Amino acid sequence: MSDNSADLIIHNANIITLDPKIRSAEMIAIKGNTILAVGGKDDMSRFKSSNTKVIDCDGKTVIPGFNDAHCHPIPFAITMRYVDCSPSKVKNIAEIQARLRQHSEGISTAKWIRAAKYNETQLVEKRHPTRKDLDEATPNNPTILVHDSGKLCVLNSLALKLVGITKNTSDRPDGHIGRNDKTGEPDGIIYGRNEQVEKGVPPLDEEELRQGIRMANHDYLSHGITSVHDTTWSNSLRHWKYFKEIKESGILTPRVTMFIGSDAAEEFQKSGLNTGSGDRQLRLGGAKIALDESTGNDQPSQEELNRHALQAHRAGFQLAFHVNDIYSLNTALTALQFIVRNDPKPCSRPRLEHCAFCPPEFIPKLKTFQAIVATQPSFLYYLGETYRRDVPAQQREWLYPLKSFQDQGVRTAISSDSPLFPCNPFTGLYAAITRKDRTGYVVTSQESIFLLDALAAYTIWPAYASFEETSKGSLTPGKLADLIVLSDDITKIEPEEILNTRVVLTIIDGKVAWEG
Repeated sequence: MSDNSADLIIHNANIITLDPKIRSAEMIAIKGNTILAVGGKDDMSRFKSSNTKVIDCDGKTVIPGFNDAHCHPIPFAITMRYVDCSPSKVKNIAEIQARLRQHSEGISTAKWIRAAKYNETQLVEKRHPTRKDLDEATPNNPTILVHDSGKLCVLNSLALKLVGITKNTSDRPDGHIGRNDKTGEPDGIIYGRNEQVEKGVPPLDEEELRQGIRMANHDYLSHGITSVHDTTWSNSLRHWKYFKEIKESGILTPRVTMFIGSDAAEEFQKSGLNTGSGDRQLRLGGAKIALDESTGNDQPSQEELNRHALQAHRAGFQLAFHVNDIYSLNTALTALQFIVRNDPKPCSRPRLEHCAFCPPEFIPKLKTFQAIVATQPSFLYYLGETYRRDVPAQQREWLYPLKSFQDQGVRTAISSDSPLFPCNPFTGLYAAITRKDRTGYVVTSQESIFLLDALAAYTIWPAYASFEETSKGSLTPGKLADLIVLSDDITKIEPEEILNTRVVLTIIDGKVAWEG
C-alpha cells in the first residue's frame, strides 16, 4: 500500500469544510486518525486501494464534528440515571407523579428515587410540585426532583427526614427552604444550593455512574459531538484521574478538555500539569473562577480575585471566568487588567463562560484582552419566556449579543451547558440564527448570525478556545478525522427545519463511532 493510500474514504457527499481555502468538496480521504485529503469526486482514485473502506454518503452533508465548549459530562451522566421529567415528557404534575410511581415499581423502599429536568413554567399548573405531590407518588421511597435550572429541587417527606430538614431547620446562606405560609413546615422546595441536601442524598454507586456515562456517551455521539470541554468548577486532580480511567475503558468516546477549579491549580502545578497537558483524547484546559451567585459559591472580593487569578495564571493555566451578570463581567475584566499590570507573561486566550448579559460598552474591552466567550444561545430557546418575564426590556437587548461579538472581533464558542439543558447542538444553531424561544417569540433579532458563522462557533472557535485550532475545527488535510454526516443540507433548509436535523454518522479518530 502506498503512503497515499487511505484507510477510509467518504465520497458522494456535500462537504462543508469550514476551511476558507477549501470551502466545499465531495470527497474526504482519511489515513489513520488524520484527514489525508479533501477534494472532488475525481480525486478519489488517487487515494483508494484494495484495502480502503469506502462510505457513499448519497449526497448527504458532511461537516466537522461539534465541539461543545461548555458542558459537564459527569453531572450529565448522573442525570442520565434520573427519571426524566423534562417538558417533552411531562405536561402537568400528574404526569410527573405517574413517571415517579412507575419508576418506584419493583425497587426496594429504601432506594432513593432521583428525577430531574422539570420546569414549572411548562407545566399546566404553572407551579412547582411540593412534598405532598411527591408523597402521593412515592410515599415509601425517598425522592428528589431537580429543576431544569439546577438551582432548586423538591424533596418528599421521607427525603426531608433523611437529610434532616424540619420545621426548625434554619435557612443557609447557599439556599433557603420553602415553607407553608400558615404552619412554617417545609413544603419540600429547596431553593439554591443546600449543603444539607447535597450531603444527605447519596451519590450513585460506581456501576450506576458508569451506566450513566455510557448513556451520556450515546447522547453525545448521536448528536455529532466529537469533543467536549468539561467546565465543572469543582474539578480536581481526582477528577483528572477518573477521566483517565473512563477514557481508557472506552466508555466515553468524545475528546475531553477538562477545566479545573482554580483552587486546584497549585496541586496540578505540583504534579507537573497545566493547560495543554495530556494528549488528544484527554487534555487539561483552563482554571475556572466562579464570580456570580449562580454557582452557589462564596464570591471573592476584587482583591481576592485578583490574587487568585494571578496565582492560577502564574501556575500556567488559561483563565476561565464564570460570568452571568454585569457585576461579575466587570470584576473579571478588572482581574485581567490586574494581571496585565503585574505579570510580564501574556494572559493567553482568557475565557468568559456564559456572558449571558453583555452591554455594548463592554465588548471593546473583551476585544482588548482577546477574550473568548463560551456562551449558550440555546438558553434563548429554553428560557425565552423567563427572560421576557424577569428581564427588563433594555437589558434583554444585551442577551447573548452574538452579532455584536462577531462584528467587533470577539471570538465566540457556542455550547450547551448540559445537563442544565440538552446537549443537542441543533438547538444552539437554531437559536443563534433565529433568536426564537420555543413559543416562536424572537429575542433581540438584530443579534442573529448566519448559519456558517454559527457552525464555526460550534467547531472552529471551540478548538481555538482550547489551543487546538491546528488539529481540529475544520475538515482540513492534516487535522484529526472528526466529522459527522447529517440527514439534511442545513445550508439550504428553512431555519425551522434545523431543529429536526439528525446526525446519521459520527466519525472520531477516523473510525465510525456511531451510526443512526
